Amino acid sequence: MNVRSLKHSGGGSYTGLKSGLILAAILLNVALIMTGESLAWLREYPEAWVWGIAGATTTAVKYFVNDLAIGGVSVAEMTRGFANLIKVPMLVLQGILSEGFEFYGDNGDATIYRGLPWPAVIVGLTAFSWWAAGRNVALFSLFSLVYFLVFGLWQSSMLTLSSVVVAVFVSFVLGILLGILGYRNARANAILMPIYDVMQTIPTFSYLVPVLLLFGFNPVAAMIATVIYAMPPMARVTTLALQRVPPNIADFGDMAGCTKRQKMWQVMLPAARQNLLIGLNQVIMLTFAMVIIASVIGAGGLGGEVYQGLKALRIGDAVEAGIAITLMAIMLDRISKAIALSRPDHVEAAPSAMWQRHPLIFGWIAIALLLILLGQIFPSLYAYPKAATISTGSFWNDAITWIGDTYYSQIKALRDTTITYIMRPMKSFLLDVPWTGFIAVIAAISYAIGGRRLAIMSASLLGFIAVTGYWDGAMVSLYLVLLSVIVALIIALPVGIWAGLNPRVDHVVTAIIDTLQTLPSFVYLIPVVMLFSVGEFAGLVAIVAYSLPPGVRYTKQGIQNVARSSIEAGDMAGCTRWQKLMNVQLPLAIPDIMLGVNQTIMFAFGMLVITALVGTRGQEHDTLVAISKVQPGEGIVAGLGIAFLSIITDRLISQGSRNFQRRSGLSQR
Repeated sequence: MNVRSLKHSGGGSYTGLKSGLILAAILLNVALIMTGESLAWLREYPEAWVWGIAGATTTAVKYFVNDLAIGGVSVAEMTRGFANLIKVPMLVLQGILSEGFEFYGDNGDATIYRGLPWPAVIVGLTAFSWWAAGRNVALFSLFSLVYFLVFGLWQSSMLTLSSVVVAVFVSFVLGILLGILGYRNARANAILMPIYDVMQTIPTFSYLVPVLLLFGFNPVAAMIATVIYAMPPMARVTTLALQRVPPNIADFGDMAGCTKRQKMWQVMLPAARQNLLIGLNQVIMLTFAMVIIASVIGAGGLGGEVYQGLKALRIGDAVEAGIAITLMAIMLDRISKAIALSRPDHVEAAPSAMWQRHPLIFGWIAIALLLILLGQIFPSLYAYPKAATISTGSFWNDAITWIGDTYYSQIKALRDTTITYIMRPMKSFLLDVPWTGFIAVIAAISYAIGGRRLAIMSASLLGFIAVTGYWDGAMVSLYLVLLSVIVALIIALPVGIWAGLNPRVDHVVTAIIDTLQTLPSFVYLIPVVMLFSVGEFAGLVAIVAYSLPPGVRYTKQGIQNVARSSIEAGDMAGCTRWQKLMNVQLPLAIPDIMLGVNQTIMFAFGMLVITALVGTRGQEHDTLVAISKVQPGEGIVAGLGIAFLSIITDRLISQGSRNFQRRSGLSQR
């Protein structure tokens, strides 16, 4: 009797087969651990069998970049010429906002044109915030800009703002173009979607190395790496938004005699405007997530300030720059969300003078011109006096010293206990599990959840990690992610349930998790390093903090989305609050909770790569080492290992959630 007939002959037989496969895989591990040295290769993958994919990839990439030439011009020369073109709008924007422009004549004399005075930039961005998002966001923008100024971070902030604006624009345009391609061509979309998966799951450090080789050590290379990371969500959103445009709107374009291009750009995209702007908001936040990572290859700006502060253990400087990044991210997040949620005004304006229709624009132009004239008399309008800046560096350093002295024994006890009784045993267990047995267990679980195709995929991806020689590093990364997710869910699930049941708690919790999700991932390292120094425990705390918000959000959402009729049915049955929660609300909220678990795991993998900078030693460390040694093959292969672990986890959780919904009749809820 084959598997197909087992499915039809009885669910119990097929369920028994799946349970038997998992049990057999577990017993295989026990047997392998007890075998002698003759079968040691089944426990530890032999170094002699490692495929030299990483080295071959490095050789191929370096040949492609340095030796391959088209018409006598090497690929590196072409890509760096392209980088110089991309650099122009970033330098122009940076020059306008702060640094000005220098032009050299034939005799070597420099002509300097100043940019806008800092008060003009503050007034302009505040006015734009008011127009886009209202008074409260404008006040927050004003506070943020003044913070950049008085803390001596104006130049760095304007550099970061310039690079973010250009990167967001490029990501937005590329995302729309690829999204349109995916909408128009199903085959192209089928090819692009797995590419987007890899682009979003492969650690960012992995593609910093080839980008560095192609475009050099400069802000443009960092911006291109940012585009690679931030563009896929925009492309996905564009394809999905176009697919959701009502058919009657597309028919209207045909009836109006539009060409294919006109219908797309003048009918379909405007109809999908709301979703496209939500995609833009995602691009902005992902771009900020790359700000500090990109500083590793020369991005500079606020990310460079944080990175250098952490490297030199100048925690106070890193904190100030980290707060600046957070303020800028929140400011742009609030502005973009307001624009995304706004509705276009189709009411025809009464004829009037242009300055009456756009008073903010013309008012700002007048103020800017006045400030430019005054700047000739008062130089401080162009360069904020250094003597007027303030610093909280000593405060943060003193705070660290005080916390370390006051709570040293408690912090040390927490760290040592966690490492000794939880982290070290779990790490040793995963490292001791035979690689063949581990693959067998995951393949059996994959088969039980998703069938043969998922089992083959899981076994193949894990096999790739083994044959490329990164198995131990992958197990270290996996243990850190699994432990972090367990801790995060222990905190997130009760908090999410509490917030879902209590509107007052919901109001407070939502504000906290909104703020936490706005923080760039790198910023989480600052308080962690301040309190716990470096090492795997610091990495654990950072991953937990970063991956906590989605678990809380989706659990809360699941509880709140339970139909009122279901709750009333529980009341009519005489259930207590506890019985109603356990027997009605939680079972119906399981699909949303499982989505939260999935997102918590994905966030944990995303933060894992950043923790390499505070001393974790899994595959994320290998990708960081690859940057320092300029070994793109090692970085790519190690990064693919982490991507494959996250893809396997994602598929298992997603398929398990679908199975649960199907069995419980919740798929149409």
